[in-house]
Amino acid sequence: MQDSVSHTILCFGEVLLHFAPDSHGDWLNNQSMKTFVGGAEYNVASALTQWKNPVKLLSALPENFIGNQLENQLKNKGIEVLAEKNTGRIGTFYLSSDGDMQNASVVYDRFPSVFTQSDFSQFTFDEIFSEVKWLHISTITPALSENAYQKCVDLMQEAAKRNIIVSLDLNYRAALWKDRNPSKLIRKMMPFVNVLMGNIWSIQQFLEISIEYGLNGNFDDKNLLKQAEKSALEIQKQFPNVATVANTFRFTNGEKVNYYATLFENNELLISEKYYSEKVEERVGSGDSFMAALIHGKLKGSPSQKILEDATKVAFKKLFVKGDTIDESINIEKL
Repeated sequence: MQDSVSHTILCFGEVLLHFAPDSHGDWLNNQSMKTFVGGAEYNVASALTQWKNPVKLLSALPENFIGNQLENQLKNKGIEVLAEKNTGRIGTFYLSSDGDMQNASVVYDRFPSVFTQSDFSQFTFDEIFSEVKWLHISTITPALSENAYQKCVDLMQEAAKRNIIVSLDLNYRAALWKDRNPSKLIRKMMPFVNVLMGNIWSIQQFLEISIEYGLNGNFDDKNLLKQAEKSALEIQKQFPNVATVANTFRFTNGEKVNYYATLFENNELLISEKYYSEKVEERVGSGDSFMAALIHGKLKGSPSQKILEDATKVAFKKLFVKGDTIDESINIEKL
């Protein structure tokens, strides 16, 4: 990797506590529940710093011992923390290890929180963007508050002025948007995006780019690839600054999973190796680890097919690592 000073990645989003009760209720008798630090942008930041990338995390933390311990934990990982501080509480969510962030098994307790109540005015753009090469945000963050949404837009605009690469992960969480239509807000962010990650369904949800091919629900449906290419072409037509569109495809049937991904850039659809497992250990954080590997590969200057293969393998391996973030077993340089 080149001079690290010019490759700092800035992530903006909420740091959460993830409470993971076992699905059988034994935690009540044991009086013990697993707890992880999570949040989409934090998960990306954690993986990137583990792979020796310089990372900043712009967030908000409570002004109490919980906030202090979390800040120390992030710093010990090597993450530079820019944390707005106030007397609010840390956001949380409840999800067992066999639950899925995209369905009703997740229970959010993040309104209000120190992040949703913050006005994000403490740090100047010069402080925030000092030495930054890449800005990453997910669509979870603009769903949290009007201030968070406006900060996303402001950061993206400023990043564009400074020739900083901007990536956006189209994470759709129905519980966060409730009765709102997210498309109007997210489309206002898109002119500043250079690298986009999601899937054909989240693209339809956020960008109103319809799925036009009939799909049979199987992971090997060739229409998935046709739609991935068609959606990417339409994205680039509407938002010319988007140079790269990544799609992940995870098909689960009980505990079984099929997984692969595509990358569209330079008018070409690249397809990864396909992976299969009879059992999944953890459903949280796989997409975030894919995003981290994509950023890592891009900044390293790796060939596009290698970036895609590495990101897909990292994301698949994350399905067998407990908690929200990767651990030392996933070394992107030794996959």
